[in-house]
Order: sequence, then C-alpha cells, then structure tokens
Amino acid sequence: MVELRASRREEVPRLKELWKLAFGDEDSYIDFFFERLYTPERMVLLAEDGVPMTMLALLPMTFSNRDGEPARMSYIYALATAPEARLKGYGRQLLNYADHYARQGGADCISTVPAEPSLHRFFGTVGFHECFSTRKVEFLRQKLPKAGEGDSISPAAPAEYNALRCGLLRGIPHLACADELVEYQKGLSRMEGADIYLISAAGVQGCAAAEYLNEETVLVKELIIAPEAMAHAAAQIAKALPAVRYHFRTPAPWTGLPGSYIQPFAMMKWYDRAKQEAWGADTNCYMGLAFD
Repeated sequence: MVELRASRREEVPRLKELWKLAFGDEDSYIDFFFERLYTPERMVLLAEDGVPMTMLALLPMTFSNRDGEPARMSYIYALATAPEARLKGYGRQLLNYADHYARQGGADCISTVPAEPSLHRFFGTVGFHECFSTRKVEFLRQKLPKAGEGDSISPAAPAEYNALRCGLLRGIPHLACADELVEYQKGLSRMEGADIYLISAAGVQGCAAAEYLNEETVLVKELIIAPEAMAHAAAQIAKALPAVRYHFRTPAPWTGLPGSYIQPFAMMKWYDRAKQEAWGADTNCYMGLAFD
C-alpha cells in the first residue's frame, strides 16, 4: 500500500538513510539538517507498505516583490527517492501531494532549485516555471584586483547578515529567509571551511556566503553589495579565503563583475492567482541562498 503524508519523528533514521542514498553527503552534514531544521510537519513522504521511499522537505520562505509586498512560499529541499523505488513515479506523486500540503498550510506559491538542467524540464511538466535567475562568473585568483586599503571582511552573525541582506535587496523581487535559515547556511559554510561575511568595500557595506568546494575552489553562493563595489568585495573574499579559483553568484540585474552571465537557477508555481498577476513573470527574481 502507498500512502502520502507528513513524516513522523521515529522515521528520522530512515529519512537520513534516504538522504545518504540519494546525495551521498557526510553523516555530519545530514545530521546538521535534522538537528537544525527538521520538524515532522516540514517533511512529507511517500511510504510503501509503511516504509518511506520518497521524501522532501518544505522550508518556509517569503517572496517579496519590487514594492516589498510579501507572498508566503514553501521551498522544496532534499527531494530523494530510494534507489529500489525509482522509475515508479513516486517523485511526481509526492510533488503533487506537496502542492496540496503547502496550499493547506497557507502557502501562496512553492519553489525549488533543480539539481541539473534536465530537471528543469521535469519540473516544468508538473506546473513549475522559470522564475529565479542568478548572475555567475568565475575568476582565477591572479585576475582579481588587489584588496583596497580600508576595506574589510569579517564573519557575520545570522541576524546581522539577514538584516543587511534584506535591506540591500529592497526594490528587486527576491526570496527572503528567516534568521534560522541564514543560521543554517552559516553552519553549512563553516562545515566547508568558510562562513557568512559582512564586507566593507569601496565605502559601502555588503554581505557574502561562501564555501570551499575543494582545496583550490571557493563558491561564493551569494555576493550582495552595490555593483560598483563588487570587484573590491571579491578581493576581500580572496584575501580571507585563499584559493586558485572563485565562483561568484550575484543578483541577475547587477553587472558589477566583468564577464558574468545570467543562468536559470530556481523555478516556482503559484497557488494565488491574484498574487501571481501582481508579481508578473520576472525571471530575474533573486533567490541566492538555496542550501545546495
């Protein structure tokens, strides 16, 4: 028998097993999610004869339009299916159930970050459309400018980071996170040898979240600072995090780093038609933190 429902706390060992089988992450990484963000009602699953076979988390976020008007969003995270249950359509079934579950919980819309281009097509078949893009660029260390005199970078407290982030993104459609989600990103960054940061560069303030992908590569998952100060901020990041190469993600409308390009990032589906019409179909909305 197949059933679709919210998870139960006693099923956490099985949910961790599904996560491990799907993504291959370290146990410490998986444990961190369940310690910091898991609640039974935030995880929905498909069980076969009582055994969870497919799961996904629904994390609460807020989507703000250009005027700062909010919409409640559920963010799909860690969609995973047991290897022996693949090709049964369980992922599609669970996504359809997640729609019902999120709507019942008061969500105006739902979003996800497909892990690869082919999954953008898959999510398109279940009603999602492209909405969030990000601007990306890669630099070798020797191509970055030297750090400016008087500029600085320092680890940030989650609430301080989040307040600055929200202020800097005011006026562009973006996804806002609660402090607990920024705290989660801080933990992920620290597990990967970096942190979330406050940056002072070229006389303005900004913030960035970074992780080491390996010994030679740093991924700056978001860099939010005035475009004219981005190169100076990048230099501060390189000073704090020595590496051979750096990958930067910035809001799509901001062209502060030369050679950057826009790439689809996340998709969404609306439940509230009036709010959908108010927000329009702007594919340059900014997500940034996706905990990928």
